[in-house]
Amino acid sequence: MDYAETRELIRLRYELRHLLIYRTAEATEAARAVLARISALVATDAEEAATIGPEIARWQVSLSLTA
Repeated sequence: MDYAETRELIRLRYELRHLLIYRTAEATEAARAVLARISALVATDAEEAATIGPEIARWQVSLSLTA
């Protein structure tokens, strides 16, 4: 990952933390989009994808997106 991608990943994680606070229907939909963007961002980097995979699973559970 280059510097810009790393910064975006940090920004997306920050956004997810805020969405966790609100837990509205709009926040849930926004969280789905953010998680999809994170997955797409790390898809090209196997090491980063291995690190982020469990984190994405935790976010899905925390935001009740597994259903």
